[in-house]
Amino acid sequence: MSQYQRVGDWMVENKVISEQQRDEALRLQKESKQRFGEVLISLGYITERQVVECLSRQYDLPICELSEVKPSETALRLVSPTFALSRLILPLKVTATEFHCAICDPLDIEGTDYLTKALGKRLHISIAGPGEIFDAIAQNYAMPTAKKSAPLTVESAAPEKPKTKAAPTKKSRPTKVHEQTDRRELLAAIAGTGSESIWDTFQD
Repeated sequence: MSQYQRVGDWMVENKVISEQQRDEALRLQKESKQRFGEVLISLGYITERQVVECLSRQYDLPICELSEVKPSETALRLVSPTFALSRLILPLKVTATEFHCAICDPLDIEGTDYLTKALGKRLHISIAGPGEIFDAIAQNYAMPTAKKSAPLTVESAAPEKPKTKAAPTKKSRPTKVHEQTDRRELLAAIAGTGSESIWDTFQD
């Protein structure tokens, strides 16, 4: 039984999703290689907040309210934007012995183990949604495309409206929280930022 299967079973047992929804999401997760929660969100079976709350309860991890947190510059400098985006891990705070970060996938053992060994510190992990982390990484690393998250996402096949000078309106992310192509475009946009850290040679 896969780890995602266990997550799906827990959601069924707690009446968050149905067995049919779990089975469809697991099938699509294997095909797309997306995270299980992201597939559920894209199918409209669950909200991003529900995914966060489920993972928090199942893995006994605190929820990180990113709108109320300001990541420290010291923590951000330890992790390159390349690694942060590829794993959707947001550095928050660093102490002499601990590294605090927000993640969206407690099952990404490879990413968290790599981080622990490279930094030589104990990880203090909290949970946030993938869309929240994606936007927070762009904002806190001052990426050139930080204000353009909507064009990077995949919308339904509606015709593109001509550009106007209309007053900006509050944008909401589509149900598909982020695509792998989103991260590639964002990484390409920050290629010349000059961030130097132990992660600069990391490739997804």
